[in-house]
Amino acid sequence: MIGLGGGVALGLGYLVYNHFKNKTATNRGGISDPITIPSEDIVTKPILPIAASVSFPVKKGVRGSLVAMIQNALLAKGGQAALIIKETSFRNGQVDGIFGPGTERALRAAGFPSVITESVFTALVGKNTASGGSWSGVAKEIIDAANSRNLFSVLSGLKKIKSVEQYKQVSSFFQGVRINGIRVTTLVNALLSVAFKNKELEKVKIRAEFRRMGLKQNSQGVWYVPNLGSIDSIDRQSDQINNQWNLAIATRPTLLKAIDGSIIVPELRPNTVVGYITGMQNGVTRILTQSGETVFAPTQNLTSF
Repeated sequence: MIGLGGGVALGLGYLVYNHFKNKTATNRGGISDPITIPSEDIVTKPILPIAASVSFPVKKGVRGSLVAMIQNALLAKGGQAALIIKETSFRNGQVDGIFGPGTERALRAAGFPSVITESVFTALVGKNTASGGSWSGVAKEIIDAANSRNLFSVLSGLKKIKSVEQYKQVSSFFQGVRINGIRVTTLVNALLSVAFKNKELEKVKIRAEFRRMGLKQNSQGVWYVPNLGSIDSIDRQSDQINNQWNLAIATRPTLLKAIDGSIIVPELRPNTVVGYITGMQNGVTRILTQSGETVFAPTQNLTSF
């Protein structure tokens, strides 16, 4: 009996310990326990503060998603910068997100300073263009991303297209291509009518990229190239949102929660880019991550970029 009683006492003690341990971890992330998952009527145009100095400048010694985005942009540029990143900052098929001597050398090789301000970051990551002979490579990048329904990779490819003329060159590689088993005719058709057909929030971001290139849409929802004619894709908008989403950046150690309410560990470090903001309600922000998952974080723990 004594042995049984001791075992029960130890078991209860272990449960109590775990309870307080989990509660402490949750409180440290700034999310109340339990969290209420926002409903589907969540607003799709959140207003958050503009990214503060907590995120920039990015320099040697910093690690996280901002650094990974810089490294990926250097990889995409090719040449000496890409070789340096592959040799020094590439592990298990992906960049390591650590701003070390290799990233510093790669930046210099690409003609960028070793301390990245917000404006330099935008110039490097946002103006990553393809040369005239590599549009087939851009098309392949978008095709692969569309087949895996990876929004981040799709947007990365679309950002390399700067004009209607460049759109036409890339789109020509989509004639007859299969996306998720369905034959498509154009780039617009591939993304809005097939790959992300039932993903209204994702389509907001994709539409914004097409508009930036110079494509237009008539009142019936048909996309067209100015002075050329319609693109055979009807895309009736239910949201009518023209603004691009903001990127959510953690400003303090933060624990995320999955759509089923479970806690995601480990906690995020400050200055980590979480993903695109897709909604906000009752102090909780809904975010689409780079892996395509929807997660939730306390709004007070975030800034946006």
